[in-house]
Amino acid sequence: MKLSKSGGGDFKPAPAGTHIAVCTRFIDLGTQKVEWQGQTKNQRKVMIAWELPHEQMDDGRPFIINQRYTFSTSEKATFRKHLEGWRGKKFTDADFEGDTAFDTRKLLGVPCSLIVSNSAKNGSTYANVEGIGPLPKGMPRPEPKNELVYLSLDAFDPITFGKLSQGLRDVIMKSPEYEMAISGGGDHHETNGDPSDEIPF
Repeated sequence: MKLSKSGGGDFKPAPAGTHIAVCTRFIDLGTQKVEWQGQTKNQRKVMIAWELPHEQMDDGRPFIINQRYTFSTSEKATFRKHLEGWRGKKFTDADFEGDTAFDTRKLLGVPCSLIVSNSAKNGSTYANVEGIGPLPKGMPRPEPKNELVYLSLDAFDPITFGKLSQGLRDVIMKSPEYEMAISGGGDHHETNGDPSDEIPF
């Protein structure tokens, strides 16, 4: 799976290195057309955003890094590999089945360590998430400064959708899941984890 890059334009990308981070956004982008090596595919995409509490921009706000993933539970998928690195434990098939299936909402507010790289393309510098690990033992849990935002097209919330940038809304509105959501065909089922579990999600 090829990860899309964040940053570019007039925005200063997050610096390269290993950083403490906390998840502030999980956005369901729906099924998108992706061109790769001359072929066009339809793939469900999601975007995760983290803030870096120990790395501040010139205005004092923490850097934000966004990463887009193909929403896949395949063992070869980067999305699954990054989540397993983050939680410090591999998933099993049972984690993706039935009423106890993994709920992506549980990612919000969860800290981690991010390995970030910078790359240049067409005169712009981009920040990329190369790997994720759990928060180091003994390190205080950082509290996010930005609002936690979760959008699922399977349980669509128009108020949350309205908080997104116009660019993100434009991407989401191209998906068939968005069309289904606004027509009232979404699923409002959610699951909850065990708060006593030492695994963060």
